Amino acid sequence: MPGAVNKFLRRFLPRRRAPGLGALQQVELEALLPRPPRRIDQRAARKLIAGKRVLITGAGGTIGSELARQTAAFEPAHLALLDNSEFNLYLIDLEMREAGLGSILYSTLTDVCRREHLEKVFKAVRPDIVLHAAAFKHVPIVEQNRCAGALTNVLGARNVFDAAVEAKAESVVFISTDKAVNPTSFMGATKRIAELYAQALDVAQNDTRFVTVRFGNVLGSTGSVAPLFERQIARGGPVTITHPEISRYFMTTREAVQLVLQAASLDSAEKSVVTHDGRIFVLDMGEPVKILDLAKRMIEAQGLTPGVDIELKFTGLRPGEKLFEEIFLDTDKLVKTGADGVLLASPAMIDLPLLNPRFQDVIEHATEGDQAALDEAVHHLVPEFHPTDANGEAVRQQRPLAK
Repeated sequence: MPGAVNKFLRRFLPRRRAPGLGALQQVELEALLPRPPRRIDQRAARKLIAGKRVLITGAGGTIGSELARQTAAFEPAHLALLDNSEFNLYLIDLEMREAGLGSILYSTLTDVCRREHLEKVFKAVRPDIVLHAAAFKHVPIVEQNRCAGALTNVLGARNVFDAAVEAKAESVVFISTDKAVNPTSFMGATKRIAELYAQALDVAQNDTRFVTVRFGNVLGSTGSVAPLFERQIARGGPVTITHPEISRYFMTTREAVQLVLQAASLDSAEKSVVTHDGRIFVLDMGEPVKILDLAKRMIEAQGLTPGVDIELKFTGLRPGEKLFEEIFLDTDKLVKTGADGVLLASPAMIDLPLLNPRFQDVIEHATEGDQAALDEAVHHLVPEFHPTDANGEAVRQQRPLAK
């Protein structure tokens, strides 16, 4: 349920209010974007999902729960919700049941890193469509917990993708990120590795289509700046920004999910696109938004003056953090799809026989908790990623990768 954790925090954490600041005014997230939200034709998505058996991983997260809502509206035959957070799964399960969807619902508390458990879920659900949203995504947290991040984002993705192929699912939609492009963060590098595996599987077999969809930040998602700024404003400041020039691409949750489903259905519907060639769909998020401007708009929406009523404090870039994000590389050839807001990129790929040994290196080092070896293995698969230490200093690579 979007905002559930934020509502919980606002209810129980003490606040320090700015002078004259009562209850915060509710601000529509769409109003924070410098563009109107897109109007998206969802008929193709309905055709993709109606009457199908759908499995959503990470179903309790911001994107996963919105995927559940929008998927449910398209009348699937069966809707399976998978998450490893009991509380998040409880919230989305409750919401679906209160909406009268109990007869088609299956909720499972499962960790995507547990292959045997996951295989049992796939055998029980027999999904036609898999929407893989489960991931660790918070850049500073993953930067400090790289082995855990690699296990969920790399091993977990492989387990889901392999189980889908084994179950002969029609389509797998992988939710990726702009941080996978020229990654400076470990999180972005792990998502790029998962992209590589989805691409390789798409090319290696013809039964299950793999559709990777890449987009940027989602306004209001857990761990994003909008809820953080809201809490900071409610307490009277300061509002913390890492750098005065930092900018990000933003979408609303609803808009992002609509475009994800449109991209997946487009790949299924248009004969010219269905080629199992490992290409990646890129969501056009408009112009990037300066985080400083976003903070000022949120403060002003409360009738307050930035820098007067609420202090703006710059804290410095964190390890792995970029000033500017990229949705695609200059070398990617972007192709218009005919759908507003959806483009098609063709990033570099690695054939499955060549990818598998290096992919296994990443998983083994993460399982062993060997961060130095893990950094090297990740760098080998994603050469543009250069590991840094806790202070942001480059990590020297001192030993060769295992053969």
